[in-house]
Amino acid sequence: MTEEDSRARAVYDVTSGGNGGAGGKLMVTRGTGRRVREALGEVLEGLPVGGVLYVDTRGVELMDYSFADEALGILASRVAAGEYGDRHVVLVEEDRELLENIEASLRQRGLAMIRADEPGGAPKIVGEVSEHLLETLRAIYEAGAITNADLAERLGINHTACNNRATKLFKLGLIHRRKNTAAPGGRQYSYEGIA
Repeated sequence: MTEEDSRARAVYDVTSGGNGGAGGKLMVTRGTGRRVREALGEVLEGLPVGGVLYVDTRGVELMDYSFADEALGILASRVAAGEYGDRHVVLVEEDRELLENIEASLRQRGLAMIRADEPGGAPKIVGEVSEHLLETLRAIYEAGAITNADLAERLGINHTACNNRATKLFKLGLIHRRKNTAAPGGRQYSYEGIA
């Protein structure tokens, strides 16, 4: 079993609301968003380091901006601020109009999330990511796991620029990062996708 296979994963179905009962098909208002975000935060905190929380919104029929911002925008902000350590969130949603309010919230905050059509599905992006970061993110996901040196070579950029890009993606919660020891006594990072 690889390290990626051993990572803890949890799925939170927004429609059923998990154990907190804050779910439904109509996700509107900041109050509802706050209850869902608090429930998501509890699940996320319960995951071990490196864990991934899949937030499944596929059963939701209507989601307003207030809910999207309160539940997912603030959660993404807290993940990016490092409040949950090396734990990540993936949005499970198909490409439909419901994404517009999530996209607007994340863009307003200068954030992004990984999105998949189903848990473990092919990763996509929702939110704000510059083109050079998107290029770096694609290279990491295509490689599966890659060192900073190999990533820099693949992208044709220097190691420092590559590390800066990957650090930004890590801080946004879009990739895993692991520090490896490099000889003699140096450090080398390796990266891999979260979805």
